[in-house]
Amino acid sequence: MKSRSEFRKGIPLLCLGFILLFSACSKKDISILSTEKMPITTSSKAALADYNQGLNYADKLQRTQADTHFRNAVEKDPTFATAWLNLALVAPGPNQFMAYLDSALKYAASASEGEQLVIQSVEYGFLGNTTKQGETFEAAVILFPSDERLHTLHGNYYFGLQQYQLAIKSYERAVLITPSMAAPYNMLGYAQRSLGNYGEAEKAFKMYIKLNPKNPNAFDSYAELLLEMGRPTESNEFYRKALVLDSTFTASYIGIATNYNFLGEFDKAREELQELKRIAQNYTILRQALFAQAVSYLSEGDFETALETMNEAMEIAIANEDVANISNDLTLIGNGYLELGHPETALLYYKSSIKVIYESELQPAIIENATTNYKYNVSRAYAAQGKFKKARDMAESYNKLAAVNMNPVQIKQGHQLNGIVALSENKYEEAINELGLANQLNPYNLYRIGQAYFGLGQDDQGTLFMQRAEELNALNSFDQSIVLSKTRKKQAS
Repeated sequence: MKSRSEFRKGIPLLCLGFILLFSACSKKDISILSTEKMPITTSSKAALADYNQGLNYADKLQRTQADTHFRNAVEKDPTFATAWLNLALVAPGPNQFMAYLDSALKYAASASEGEQLVIQSVEYGFLGNTTKQGETFEAAVILFPSDERLHTLHGNYYFGLQQYQLAIKSYERAVLITPSMAAPYNMLGYAQRSLGNYGEAEKAFKMYIKLNPKNPNAFDSYAELLLEMGRPTESNEFYRKALVLDSTFTASYIGIATNYNFLGEFDKAREELQELKRIAQNYTILRQALFAQAVSYLSEGDFETALETMNEAMEIAIANEDVANISNDLTLIGNGYLELGHPETALLYYKSSIKVIYESELQPAIIENATTNYKYNVSRAYAAQGKFKKARDMAESYNKLAAVNMNPVQIKQGHQLNGIVALSENKYEEAINELGLANQLNPYNLYRIGQAYFGLGQDDQGTLFMQRAEELNALNSFDQSIVLSKTRKKQAS
């Protein structure tokens, strides 16, 4: 489980980025190449109007409202490929996403060249082929170098790969083209925050609010920065402002609950999540509320109730035949048992998870990606059992696949896996080296580095890293909740 959301708020699920390289064009080159925006193809003015309104809501992360307008657009023009694509990006679950993406692909031939490239790139992103995704959209950005929306999506691609400096360059290029465009400032704030540049992040989020003062996501994003900075009371004030603008804004309920978890006020956290469950507009939001409840129980150290809650969420996925989330839930439950010291049970859940994928009708590329992740999970379970050779063999297999995929996120996770195995073997220096190459925004990695320093007898360094792990304040994170339960238990003892 990643320490940050599977996508950062503002990045549509399953499309970490639609665009790869911009090809290092200078500002002068841009003006020579083109001043055109990517054309949107539809035979219906009414459909185009709904599409544009849907984009407006999607930019604000108001997905339910966006869904309504994109749906209206495809009803008015059933061959509107880009509207089908955006309907997929705001879909409430993977099953709908895949169905709408299929429709976008079906009608893509009648769309413009740029739209075809965007649709292909989203498909590559969904299949986990980030190399092809990038190659496809290099062509799109070269075709329309003055399209600020493409530059924003370009930044989202880099953000998803944790290449934040490159993401910032793309967002800055977008606002250079259109200074009044609010959405890039949101992601610019997140990218600066990920680099620890809180002052720059605060400037970006405040500009986001200034340009879009009726957007609940603008207040929610700034609230999340305050959450990470350890200012929970101020953070909740801004989350409440978001809910005044939209009482159904899911992320703000989860943010408030997370702040209460950090404050140790777990009953208040779960009261907020009960309200979210009450107003949930679809099963995906209901599952989000349940996951956040599980995180709250984990933060409190109540692993048994957390597992019960995750099972409840899985039952909803089963009822909706949501194969991807059934598999994901089985993995999460396995992770819970691994933390409880039951690696044998964890292995059973991991095997059940991959079995669901193998028996599905999902695309081969998705099955291949799931197989890679399965190796990561099984290696950790073997390490916890003390079967170190098996753990290292499986880790080596995972790392080879990550290298073939050329996926920076998987490569970092490979270092994380190597560090976990080394730590299990009490090879502390190796663990520190490997974990230092892993994602430093994952609080559990910082905690593990602390463990390794304690193992070397360097208690000051160990304490420092564990404190950093506790104070990372990752939003609604499985890993952060595990760290909090461990550090609080350590402090109590």
